[in-house]
Amino acid sequence: MELLKQTAQWAQGDALHGKIMLGVGILTLIAIVFILRNDHAILKGTVIPLSLITLLGIGYGGFLSFSRPGHAKKVAELYESNPQQAVAAELEKAQRDAKAYTTIKKVWPVLIALAALMFYFVSKDYFKGLSIGLVATFLYGMILDTILHHNLQPYLEALQRWKG
Repeated sequence: MELLKQTAQWAQGDALHGKIMLGVGILTLIAIVFILRNDHAILKGTVIPLSLITLLGIGYGGFLSFSRPGHAKKVAELYESNPQQAVAAELEKAQRDAKAYTTIKKVWPVLIALAALMFYFVSKDYFKGLSIGLVATFLYGMILDTILHHNLQPYLEALQRWKG
């Protein structure tokens, strides 16, 4: 039964982060509308990266918000019929997610640095805005991955104890 409690806690945490991402996506969409009404070249350059943040927030945030509670229910159903299989399947999934978060966490700082360097090597204001927007987008991605990985860690550790 402790597995179901841990799964529900992890799913609620991810669903909450998904709702926050949805909010950020909506706010960036509103910001894009205001930027498009403006003629400032640097702001125009941020539209593409802000669109990526909007897509990430609405797309992945929506996915987390609506799929994680259902995932917890599926794990509970599987646990009722076969507890060992439920733990093994969840452990495999959690390990894949943790590996992905760890790998991607190394990529974000490189992308942030490259986007920041771009700011100094371009002369047009539009591209300066693009580089600022890319730094913000990559920073947003790094923060999201870090939070989701942090939320996954206790769940992964609990799964490893139950499996072990």
